[in-house]
Amino acid sequence: MLVGCQGSDSFAQMQEKLAQIDQKQDNILAKLDEVEGKIGKAGAAAPPSKGKQGPRPGRPDPKATYKVAVSPDDAAKGPADAKVTIVEWSDFQ
Repeated sequence: MLVGCQGSDSFAQMQEKLAQIDQKQDNILAKLDEVEGKIGKAGAAAPPSKGKQGPRPGRPDPKATYKVAVSPDDAAKGPADAKVTIVEWSDFQ
């Protein structure tokens, strides 16, 4: 008697299971293709134009200029009397 050998029936069963899985995957992919086709035909929204962004609720207005108080103790690069200061704010929590 061979220990650990399950015979050819076990191999055939495994092949059958793999074939079933393969068929199910093909069905899922076909359904996804169908849904993607319907979404594309149902008047997909035009992509937003990159150059025309306006104010969005909860976000800063990209066209606005903000005044930020900067103290001499803040980390900075460049001369203290620069005409333009770019401030990066981060909240590390």
